[in-house]
Amino acid sequence: MKISILLSLLVLGCLTMDFDHQIEELQSSNFGQTILQTIMMELQTEDPVVSNLINMIQGIETTLENEQQRDDDRIVRIRQNCDIDITTLKNQINQNTIASLGLKSQLDSLNPQKVQAVASLERKNNEITELKAELQYQSHKRETETAAYETILDNLEQSLFGVNQVKGYFNSYLDILVKNRKRFEKPSFLEESYSFKYEESEQDDTESRSLTSLAQVAQKVNKIKHHVQLEGYASMLEIMSEMALKASDDPSQAEVLTRKVLSILKQIENYIQSERIREDQAEALRSSNFDLLKTLLSDQLVQANQDKTYMEGLVASLSTRITQGANEKFEVDQKVAIKTKELENRQTDCRLKNTEYETDTQNRIKQKRVVVVAVDLISSKLGQLKRKLLEN
Repeated sequence: MKISILLSLLVLGCLTMDFDHQIEELQSSNFGQTILQTIMMELQTEDPVVSNLINMIQGIETTLENEQQRDDDRIVRIRQNCDIDITTLKNQINQNTIASLGLKSQLDSLNPQKVQAVASLERKNNEITELKAELQYQSHKRETETAAYETILDNLEQSLFGVNQVKGYFNSYLDILVKNRKRFEKPSFLEESYSFKYEESEQDDTESRSLTSLAQVAQKVNKIKHHVQLEGYASMLEIMSEMALKASDDPSQAEVLTRKVLSILKQIENYIQSERIREDQAEALRSSNFDLLKTLLSDQLVQANQDKTYMEGLVASLSTRITQGANEKFEVDQKVAIKTKELENRQTDCRLKNTEYETDTQNRIKQKRVVVVAVDLISSKLGQLKRKLLEN
């Protein structure tokens, strides 16, 4: 009997402890407190109906289940859309990243090519400058050579003219000597064969007749030497002038000296003529060499200018491609940055929505637990519940 009483007391204590725990569980949340208030309001009516309370509480449970089902369906759609959007954004980022790397590789290849092309263009400009300078130098050198040739030619002409004048003076004097000698000699059939052959003098008869001595010839020669520019020929004329001035006026000696001088003058004349021919040949060779060199330099200059035009076009083309590539890379990098930001925002939004769903689900689980507790209290512990609520 005592054991039965103890067991009854023990069961009653457990039930009391279970009831207190359920009440505490309901009061621990706003939703549970609202349920308790709703129950209390129903119990305060004149004729409370338990079934109505249970139906009302079960209606709340049904509402919770419907809301959970709605959120379950909604989160499926949200997760599907998130997966699609995130996958699409990642693909776009990957595609743009690959495009950016390709453009960077292209720029890494084009920039050294441009540097090399600019260096080649600079070298070509230097080559053109050197060719122009060389052509200008050779042209100036040619002008100098031509001027020197003309000066030498003028001096040779002047010297030849002077030699011919001196020859004329000595020929005139020799003519007088021969005429004077023939007046005192008998004609001989051998005379013509052994007589001296001299050139006709360019002096008029009056001047020829005036040269009656070597001293007069020396004076004439002395005047000519001051007009001869070539130093060697001027010195030679000066020597002849001194020889004529110091020579004896004995007709036989004078004739011998005059013939020797005329022979020397003839050799000088031949030498001057040969010098003229040599200078003409040298000038012709220099002119021919210059023409060949000028043609070569001109052809090289034309080719260099063509190469320069090509290189300028190459540099311009590379610059355009580099600018376009840099602009395209900038745009692609901007797209990567924008899409990356969109991806971060979408991932954050999806994470927040998923967190919101999980939080709502947990809250509904707790709310459904409150509903179950409330149904249990109403169906099995209504008396205790009513007293507890009326006490509060």
